[in-house]
Amino acid sequence: MKIHLTSAYATHTGLNALHGYAQIDTLGQHQLCADAAEADAILFVENTQFDDLFFRQLLQHPYIADFSDKVFMYNEMDRPWDVLPGLYCCMTHKHIDDSRHRACAYLYSPNPFVSDVYQDTHETQWLYSFMGSMSHACRRTIMRLRHQDGFVRDTSDFNVWKSDPAELKLRGSAYARTIAASQFVLCPRGIGTSSIRLYETLEAGRVPVIISDDWVAPAETDWSFAVQVEERRVRSVPGLLSAMKNEAEERGEAARKAWLDSYSPNTMFNTVGNSLQVLLQSGNGHRHRRQRTDWNKWISGGELYTRAAAQRLLRHN
Repeated sequence: MKIHLTSAYATHTGLNALHGYAQIDTLGQHQLCADAAEADAILFVENTQFDDLFFRQLLQHPYIADFSDKVFMYNEMDRPWDVLPGLYCCMTHKHIDDSRHRACAYLYSPNPFVSDVYQDTHETQWLYSFMGSMSHACRRTIMRLRHQDGFVRDTSDFNVWKSDPAELKLRGSAYARTIAASQFVLCPRGIGTSSIRLYETLEAGRVPVIISDDWVAPAETDWSFAVQVEERRVRSVPGLLSAMKNEAEERGEAARKAWLDSYSPNTMFNTVGNSLQVLLQSGNGHRHRRQRTDWNKWISGGELYTRAAAQRLLRHN
């Protein structure tokens, strides 16, 4: 299948990454296409646009009208709504529509140190670990867990997207060392149902403990290697993982294989292409959209406006 990659906004890391993955794809089932008219599918690769929260610029793009039957969107918003058919990292069970959406992985990690973890031969120190901000109630419960072989740290004072290079290097290295020293890595939801941490854990060959009731698993992967815990059952994590510690190595290897098969730089472009192919073959995704998604749009948009305003106030103070 021929895929045209583009964006309605400035080129950003995700779009550049996907272009790069296409160049080193080892499976050869899909190809980049420079001509949108000739392409079988057009994919707008977009991140959250705080200056255009409702993606008006995207929806006014000429391709939307000219090629309406083959236009898709990669959407990594924490609280998405149905902007266009396409690939959504955080679409919830309630709002996902199989004829229009595919659950997907994030296209890249902002932490280059994670790629070295799998080769780390040091013996693991921690049964489980978590380093992250308090962006959801289940994370606050995690911080109250007590186990002699558990490591948890609140990093709410750090924003990976708004830090200088020196701090990014320091924090990123510490985060990767913690994963390397862990058998299980807690992957709770944050503002969104998914997290980059989940896919970093797979790359590292560690066992993800997914704590996100509304998370929709990407269909290309058999997630049986992961441990899934309901948000209300977080307190059970130390006992549950203690009973499973002998399974950690095997599960971790299965996690690594899942990453290599679907989410590594050599295979991610193929995974994206396969997902687009499924949506194209569904046949009716471009012709209908659930009306209730409009409510989700306004609710999520209101939350984003509030967050953006709060961030501006913090920057000025």
